Amino acid sequence: MSRKRDYVYEQIINAPRTETALATFHLIDTLQAWHERRGVQINAAVILAVLMCEHLKVDLQDALTAAKNLINTHDARLATEFEAIRMYLREEVK
Repeated sequence: MSRKRDYVYEQIINAPRTETALATFHLIDTLQAWHERRGVQINAAVILAVLMCEHLKVDLQDALTAAKNLINTHDARLATEFEAIRMYLREEVK
């Protein structure tokens, strides 16, 4: 694995929850412009992940695993920062 890719993997694994949650809120805010097109919202979010991983030469499955680990606490509960996002989605994204 190249040094650049190692660096990106290190950043994925050690991403700070609070910053990542804030970035997620920003993405949700942008995607709400297509509130009547749920398929567009979901595809846009997933395609961004696919293309970012491809561009940075990161295995998509590795990125998804790291994201799942980030959103959960050590006792397999949703971290507070991401519980806030879940609540926001439930209450605001209809």
